[in-house]
Amino acid sequence: MNESLKLCVQEIKKLPTLPVIAQEILDLVSNDVTSVGRIERVVENDPAISAKILSVANSVFFGTKTRTRTLDNAIMRIGFDNVKSIALGISLMTVLQEGNGSRVFDYHRIYNHSVTVGFLARLLARRLKLQFSEEIMMNGMLHDLGYLILNKYFPERYRDVLLSFGKEHSLLDAEKKVLEFTHADIGNWLAEKWNLPNTIVDTTLYHHAPSRAQRNVKPAAVVHLADYITTNKMLSPTEKDPNYPFDHASLEILNITEQDLRAFEAEITGNEYFAKII
Repeated sequence: MNESLKLCVQEIKKLPTLPVIAQEILDLVSNDVTSVGRIERVVENDPAISAKILSVANSVFFGTKTRTRTLDNAIMRIGFDNVKSIALGISLMTVLQEGNGSRVFDYHRIYNHSVTVGFLARLLARRLKLQFSEEIMMNGMLHDLGYLILNKYFPERYRDVLLSFGKEHSLLDAEKKVLEFTHADIGNWLAEKWNLPNTIVDTTLYHHAPSRAQRNVKPAAVVHLADYITTNKMLSPTEKDPNYPFDHASLEILNITEQDLRAFEAEITGNEYFAKII
């Protein structure tokens, strides 16, 4: 942690603790014998998460014409592992939703971007037959935790970043110039503070530069590519185009070519279900 980031986070007087439901879901994620009924009982106790799961189940990602109105049907439609990831992501993002009334980001835009990255990361990991394909969705959903922290606690400071953005090559460069750290750095700090799984800690920090990661390199590369496609072809997390930097080493990390990436990108953006955002 550099000095600027250290001084910044010290200004946060009341950092939300890890929600109880998030801890319960993390316990379920690590339990191989968890039943559908148990995850349903945990989720249904939180109306906000239940509503979001129903929304995702009826979204363009599943392309079904019949809407489901019950949680058990939604879980069956989405898939057990997906529900755990979505529920965890929603519970953590929701506690950072409320700001001081001077927000610089559209929370719902970041939420939709994050869910899309999660789904694309899972689809890409399954396409590449990676062992972590069932867990990667939560990494994708939580990769931009840093934006939510900045939106909640430092909106005016981040407004200066956006004003500086026009003079810099990328949004990351503007963050480094104004804040002297990036949204990835402060998101990583929160992931560690909450004691989240190390894959989330690492992909949060390295989702823009997986080649710099010392562990969980492939998950970071998958999230990077999913974020790259989502940002450039579907929905960026900010209204201004962040001119997302592309880490070409991610292709070598995953043993794919640029042609493979373009084919996957064309398939996704050409699919009527993925061409829209939930």
